[in-house]
Amino acid sequence: MSAIRVRDFWRSAHADSHAGFRFVVGMCVFWFGPLLFGAMGLMTRPQRWAIVAWAAVAALGWLAAWAVMLGRHFRARPGEVVDLTPTAPLLLPAGLMVGGIVGCLLSF
Repeated sequence: MSAIRVRDFWRSAHADSHAGFRFVVGMCVFWFGPLLFGAMGLMTRPQRWAIVAWAAVAALGWLAAWAVMLGRHFRARPGEVVDLTPTAPLLLPAGLMVGGIVGCLLSF
């Protein structure tokens, strides 16, 4: 991945609406939530496998959202600005992320 492609990704993210840019930046730190809940579920005695399972659901949604955003980015021509946060393709990943975190919180 060249530096130009990375620059194009962030330029596309910034050219998106403010909500889209916040979503992309939020995706950079969202991994902390599923990791934290998964670790808490594993370190609790006895282990709380429901928390670990819901954390895995949230992590799966996170990976799927990144796959959508990076897929749109790499399908674009170099230098082209694209919408990285389309609504329809991100509904399922967003639902998995929110559902996973809510499931973790409800599993305590």
